[in-house]
Formats: sequence, C-alpha cells, structure tokens
Amino acid sequence: MSFWLAGSLFFGGALTHMVVSYYLNVRQSGKFVKDVTEQMLTFMTILAWDFSNALKMKYDALGESDLSDEEIVKIFEIDKRMYETWKKSIIAKAFPSFPREHVKMLPTFDWDGALTSLDNIYYKPQNDEEPNNE
Repeated sequence: MSFWLAGSLFFGGALTHMVVSYYLNVRQSGKFVKDVTEQMLTFMTILAWDFSNALKMKYDALGESDLSDEEIVKIFEIDKRMYETWKKSIIAKAFPSFPREHVKMLPTFDWDGALTSLDNIYYKPQNDEEPNNE
C-alpha cells in the first residue's frame, strides 16, 4: 500500500469521524433541548393545576366568610396579577438558564399559545373531581 493511499484513507476516516460525531452531537443536543422544554411545560401545567386547586379552596373559604363581594373580587384581581407575573417570570428566567450551546436550539413557537393551557387550568371553574387523563 502506498504512502499516499494510506494517508488519504487515514485523513478521510478522520474527517468522516469528525462529521459523523458532529452530526450525532447536534442531534443529541436537539433531543435534549426538546425533552427539557417539554418537561418544563409539563411541570408548569402541574403547578398551575395545583395552584388553581389551592385558589379554589381559598375562594370557597372567602365565599363562606363575611367579606363583601367587592373585597373578594379585589382579592381575585390581585391573585390574577400574581399568576400572570409568575407565568411571565418562569419564561423570562428559565430559558436564559439553558447552557449557551443549547440556547440556539430552543424551539421557537408561540409561548403565549403554549401557556394558554395554563390559563385554561387556572381560570376554569374547578370540579371536585380530578381531570380525566384518557
């Protein structure tokens, strides 16, 4: 085997290894970012569900108390602003904490639309039953 053939096979193999390794690394990083993003949204949904249940109990107790309807509405508005602030701060603080090499791989989609499910959980009237996950 000639020196040129051996050298070209060696460097061709090294180049192929670099390209395949880079591709696999990008693919794994993309999968990691996607999974972490889905887990964050799932976690936020669970938090919103629990938060809405706690608020339901709070409003039931306020309804049974001798507070006026105006005061209860004022408390609801304060809770609503607190919820909106919480939701915005989660997005504002969570995604910048991603590792720098993964930030550019974050999915770009309508976060307001993604968080609409949290609003539906938070603002809908709660039944005493758990949600049906069928």
